[in-house]
Amino acid sequence: MRRFTRLLTAIVAGALLLGIPTYFWIGERSMVLRALYPVSVALAAPTLHCSPNAPEWMSSASKYSLWDNASPAGQLAYISTDGVIHECHYGWTGTPLTSPLVSSHTRFRYASMTKLLTAHLVLREVQVGRLALDDLILHRLSVAAEPQDERLSQITVEHLLRHSAGFDRLKTTDSMVVRNRKPWCPYVTDPLSTLRLDFTPGSRYAYSNLNYCLLGMVLERGASELRDFRALMEQEYDLAARGIRFIDGPYLEDEVIYDFRHSGFYGEDYWRYFDFKALSSAAGLSGSAMALAELLSSLRTDGQFPVTQAPAEEICREDLFRGCYGYGVFSYQSAAEQLRIHVQPGLLYGAPSLAILDGQGGVTVWVGSGTRAFGSSTDAMLEQLYAALDAYYSGAASP
Repeated sequence: MRRFTRLLTAIVAGALLLGIPTYFWIGERSMVLRALYPVSVALAAPTLHCSPNAPEWMSSASKYSLWDNASPAGQLAYISTDGVIHECHYGWTGTPLTSPLVSSHTRFRYASMTKLLTAHLVLREVQVGRLALDDLILHRLSVAAEPQDERLSQITVEHLLRHSAGFDRLKTTDSMVVRNRKPWCPYVTDPLSTLRLDFTPGSRYAYSNLNYCLLGMVLERGASELRDFRALMEQEYDLAARGIRFIDGPYLEDEVIYDFRHSGFYGEDYWRYFDFKALSSAAGLSGSAMALAELLSSLRTDGQFPVTQAPAEEICREDLFRGCYGYGVFSYQSAAEQLRIHVQPGLLYGAPSLAILDGQGGVTVWVGSGTRAFGSSTDAMLEQLYAALDAYYSGAASP
């Protein structure tokens, strides 16, 4: 009887030992993976590499990205005022220890950082006289139907650039990213006349992917013949030579594997539910942090990037994140700090990113492979980078 009791106890203990972890792995896999994130950090931390003479803040910011911002792989590129390029990267392209390490050329999804180039291309068209900032969108897109909301007839190219056209994705569903639904933009124009705006154009700011999809349509219809937006971008920026590519959904061979343990509803197959062709002008590009930083730096004219040169508006609040939009980017300057920056955040599931054009002439681009469980990964990283850049420039200016 004692032998039987011992055997039964051993069987029950074994079942519990194997069964409980199996239950949590199957039923609560995300919870288990979140609990194991410190293991990912421990494996990735020794892989951090920065280029020679990179400012110390870059290493610190990369560590923050890994330890506190839940991105187990990432890149950080910085081009100084005098054009010197610095870069840090860390993590594995896939499974730790068995996959290659992330390099300075590993591909990440740029998400909404794509809007920087769309805005710049629009401004190029304005500069050569093929577009005007006050062009009315309904006229530009040849929308024949009478708009159901008369305020639609007020929307201009500038309103779209500055996210002040009247579309607010916090009030009305963002039609560009509705699960399993093909968006009407950029394929047809008539549905635009049926929309109801969330606010009067020019009265406030509200970020919207639809703004930049419509700008993509404007660019495609800028000549006598319909042009392809992706071809326009390639022609203008020589993207392929820089290793920058549009994505069509599936992950590319040289792309990092993203971490979805904190992403909530969507996992690694999220791309199956969205139309990436439609997202081309709003969130379509991919590449390395260094590739984008070098491209943005090359687009400066007389030390200035045209996208950052929008005139101030009465509705502008530069002391708030996203409180003052220019041509795509939002400007920010803390009341307690001296540095003024222009920012374009990016976020696809598992892929946060930031492009910062600072008032000293520097360019900073960060890309990560995972998002934090609570709060905004891009805002958290922006706070870190803003404080680091402000301190760096203040120190550099000191005798």
